[in-house]
Amino acid sequence: MIRVRKARIEEMPAVRELAIEVYTDTFAEHNTEENLQAFFNETYTLEKFTSEFSEEGSVLYVALDDLKIIGFLRLRISHEVEDQLGKNTIELQRLYIHRDYHGSSGVSRMLMEEALAYAEANKFDWIWLGVWERNFKAQKFYSKWDFERFGEHVFQMGDDPQIDWLMKRKLG
Repeated sequence: MIRVRKARIEEMPAVRELAIEVYTDTFAEHNTEENLQAFFNETYTLEKFTSEFSEEGSVLYVALDDLKIIGFLRLRISHEVEDQLGKNTIELQRLYIHRDYHGSSGVSRMLMEEALAYAEANKFDWIWLGVWERNFKAQKFYSKWDFERFGEHVFQMGDDPQIDWLMKRKLG
């Protein structure tokens, strides 16, 4: 049975491993091995995941199939879009699901429902995210959840500056 709950600090190694696996599955064909490794070495270290876990204003949920972590969701306070959406926003920074659970498992729905419930319960005005301009599958998923594009920013992938679409959803 699949369930979602708040993550525990001791789960950070498994969350990190899943993040690298999902990221590689999603982006390897469009990026060089060198750029992927540079990104992982800078952004996906165990130290970074552990420090993000304790970051003020952030929360991490895991989806489990029995005891195995099959997905996760990270929300955080970020000031990047204050000039566009105001100060009362939360960023859906990561929503990752193991490839074996894409589609009909319901994991993506469960994690998105958790993200929206958290944002609503904490009375945020907006939830927003960045999604790569070439990740059409994710864009379609977020659009189904009433996220709409409102801008873009540069996402540095090693030595390759890429464009992320910024998408928002009004809450409340």
